[in-house]
Amino acid sequence: MIFVKKILAEIWKLEFENAVTSEEDLKEKLNLTQRKLELLREKGYIEGFKLTDKGRKQIRVAVCGGVFDILHPGHGFMLEKAKAYGDVLVVIVARDETVKNRKRIPIVPEDQRLEMVKLLKPVDIAILGETDDYLRVIERIKPDVIVLGPDQTHNAEYIKEELRKRGLNVEVKRVTEYKECALHSTRNILQRIIERGYPNKRDESL
Repeated sequence: MIFVKKILAEIWKLEFENAVTSEEDLKEKLNLTQRKLELLREKGYIEGFKLTDKGRKQIRVAVCGGVFDILHPGHGFMLEKAKAYGDVLVVIVARDETVKNRKRIPIVPEDQRLEMVKLLKPVDIAILGETDDYLRVIERIKPDVIVLGPDQTHNAEYIKEELRKRGLNVEVKRVTEYKECALHSTRNILQRIIERGYPNKRDESL
């Protein structure tokens, strides 16, 4: 069953990214034999090259979000915890405009932050969020669980209630542990840069 879930998770990812156009395309991308495809169809997990409702229910899709401005071990720790809640982890990267309105001007632009998050091991899919309605992207993903970080101020009950109004029944979990390290947040890293006076004050030509 574990092997089947892995295949179904991969099909979900390809479907979400609109990366498959035919049954043959699906077999090629996932290196599936015709027999394996037939078994999935016999179980009622797929129809054509897409998951059925039954197939979708065999896997859990987890979602988490963040700024991911200057990557540090705390980000990796959080993503590993979030991935433990699902077979697929979708990460929503906050838009520059959203960060400016809620926290500060981001150091790294959104496209670059997105690119870096895509490279992280626990991440299956990374996408940019919305600027006006942050739950709209959740409606698109239709996850089973949303995972909040320990320092994120989102209200779990409010999120669940708002999604219920939109026809989605989604669990909301919160990671309570922090990663213990010297520079455990972007703010800490920026403060260290300021304290050390970069660009290097020893070189007056900079």
